Amino acid sequence: MQTLAKQLAAQKEGFLKQAPPEVVEIMSGAMATLKASDVIDRALKAGDTAPLFELPNATGETISLQQRLTGGPAIVTFYRGVW
Repeated sequence: MQTLAKQLAAQKEGFLKQAPPEVVEIMSGAMATLKASDVIDRALKAGDTAPLFELPNATGETISLQQRLTGGPAIVTFYRGVW
């Protein structure tokens, strides 16, 4: 089984081979902007405690992390897209 790092590298390589140059340029610019910001340094790391928050779920219902933690550990997944 491949490591996650190898899988991601293969996916990136495939994207770079198939995507139009203008898309690669946009994506590369966005990645450079992200890397230049301090968001990576401010992101939670493995073992960090997440701050309590409330967010809408996929159906628009407000979900509280504190409420979810009463039943045990919680997994938070973010989906990005306009579908």
